[in-house]
Amino acid sequence: MTAELIAIRCTGVSKSFDLADVGGVWRVILGRGPGAGTQFRALREISLEVPKGEFVGVLGRNGAGKSTLLRTVGGIYEPDQGSVEIAGVVSGLYELGMASSPDITGREYARRFLALNGATGGELRRLVNEVQEFSELDERFDDGVLTYSSGMAARLFFAVASARAYDVYLIDEILAVGDHHFQAKCWARIRDRVAAGASGLLVTHDWSAVVRLCRTAHILDHGCLVFTGPSDAAVRKYLADSATMVQDRAGAQFEETKLPRSVQWCSGEKAHLTIPVRIIRPHPVSLRLSIERLSIGTGWEIMFMSRDAHAIGSDPGFYSVDLAIPALPLVPGSYILNLFLTVEPSQQEPTRRVLDSRSWLNGEGVEVRVSGRTSEGQVRLPVDWEFLAA
Repeated sequence: MTAELIAIRCTGVSKSFDLADVGGVWRVILGRGPGAGTQFRALREISLEVPKGEFVGVLGRNGAGKSTLLRTVGGIYEPDQGSVEIAGVVSGLYELGMASSPDITGREYARRFLALNGATGGELRRLVNEVQEFSELDERFDDGVLTYSSGMAARLFFAVASARAYDVYLIDEILAVGDHHFQAKCWARIRDRVAAGASGLLVTHDWSAVVRLCRTAHILDHGCLVFTGPSDAAVRKYLADSATMVQDRAGAQFEETKLPRSVQWCSGEKAHLTIPVRIIRPHPVSLRLSIERLSIGTGWEIMFMSRDAHAIGSDPGFYSVDLAIPALPLVPGSYILNLFLTVEPSQQEPTRRVLDSRSWLNGEGVEVRVSGRTSEGQVRLPVDWEFLAA
């Protein structure tokens, strides 16, 4: 990709930190250097690009090197080797206190930060007032930042760092601050910035934020990029080692070889899919399903889902479930059909049990490619479908 189309480019970036134990401190004092084996390699030859007008995600566990990467990109740390190129003015949403000591009020913090970033006169006064309103600190805005809770401080920082429209944003977990109401405000502001052409890098362990904001994502592990690809694929790999859903495939399962990986349907016309199921142990098995679509800025949106579980059978054997949608309500595009075999709650078993699943989260959902005439909106109502188990 040409330089004109790139907002952030990291090429072979590595970063290490000296580890000072008692002996190491004396070596530094005596001017002998840190000594052998006393460095921690936080980043190892990181290369990535962020296209202009897009956000790219970096997923990683605690200690993976996410914050170090963001601060190196932002210029707080100098890389030991490699280079970082950024096109445009940057706002880093990763730490409180960049403007000065936190021994100041929220209002003074906002004023100093914004002044450092070029706001003056009437614009500065207007932006400070907007920060007070957006952060919802009210009268606490004039109290010392040291008296704030961590949530209040994070709200102040997000409001200040995003008050002006910048070309590039560097975001570290900050979208998870506050209650649902404030998180929604943060997301709305970020979506507005993206719609206006902003670019950015989001480092987080919150995989839902990545699929909401990013088309492309990386996985960082012990300072190394171990995966690069579409955000949903990165999330599936990131969650692969986690028990995201306890399943009992020894009880019932979809017939792998007979269930298609993708289907082609036409908007407004009849859609049909045969779902093969094998019940292994005798118990009442039901089917639940949903159709979802990945929308950048929102995440995986459920287009529609079955309100009730549809009974398949109880006796061991092979079953064929015919799904029929008389008039497909989906507009043209790409979707994922998620399928779940369940044992529904009962007096004997009060908790729903998942026997098998095919969904975007485990990378096994059925891809639905919808063709036909374009239309405004996401779906055409009403939605109707039929099941027949045999």
